[in-house]
Amino acid sequence: MVSGAKKIAIRLGVTPFVVGITIVALGSAAPDAVTTLASGSNPQIIMGSVVGSIIVNIGLAIGIAALIHPLACKFSDIKFETVSMLAAVIIVSILALTGTLGPLEGVVLLASLSVFMYLTYRFKMKSLHDKEKDTAFITECMRTAKCKCVIMVILGIILLYFGANAFIAGAVELAELFGVSDLMIGLVVVAIGVSLPEMCISAVAAYRKENELVVSNIIGSIIFNCFFALGLGVMYTTVSVSYYTLAFHFPVMILMVILLAAMIRGGNKVSRGQGVALLSIYAAYIVLMGVFPQLTQGLL
Repeated sequence: MVSGAKKIAIRLGVTPFVVGITIVALGSAAPDAVTTLASGSNPQIIMGSVVGSIIVNIGLAIGIAALIHPLACKFSDIKFETVSMLAAVIIVSILALTGTLGPLEGVVLLASLSVFMYLTYRFKMKSLHDKEKDTAFITECMRTAKCKCVIMVILGIILLYFGANAFIAGAVELAELFGVSDLMIGLVVVAIGVSLPEMCISAVAAYRKENELVVSNIIGSIIFNCFFALGLGVMYTTVSVSYYTLAFHFPVMILMVILLAAMIRGGNKVSRGQGVALLSIYAAYIVLMGVFPQLTQGLL
């Protein structure tokens, strides 16, 4: 889907830079967004998958990647993205204080996404020329037949839709089988499932020592999860935010985001020791949910 959309955009004269901050970014968040849409009849899975995926992306994806190789991430290069990540989590947390997230909050989140993408375009214009030097990619896009690009996009969307539905159906059956709540399945199973692409990409990039891309990709994923996936998910259903979600899961999410931002700001990297710390926090988070199952109850 993403490959076809990129090639169509290039053929229509859209610059690679704009393609990168729109189609590629939205495409990477598409599994999360379609999963939230497929969870309409199980609203707690929506809440669990978004909050859980943010915790997973930092605790597991960044933690494992840093363990493989320390992650270089120059704060001056991703200052805007880091601040935007903090802002996205804060906005979601403030909206959640009302006790429910519905269509109105969905509009606010999607509007925030539009503002973020506009500001990204404005602040990153200085690097536009560097982004457009990929002439090989442009040539490849121009050589690909339009009908093939359209088929790629349509086929990708169809497979994504059916895959998300099958995934959520399996997650719900898993919850019933083990007698756990939808929120628990969302926080762990669905969150890890939708974060697998980021985890795999981060681990491989760290192994190849292309680690400067790992942190920025995860930060982008967190922003789009907050604004795009959650915003789209609550546009068509109302999600109740339980006491334990606000008192436990949101603070863990905020802690993870603040720690990541502090690591980037403090040393322009995420060291192996810091990676171990992130993994340890995630492990403790899972253990606490196992020891105190009431933490995963989605009731108010």
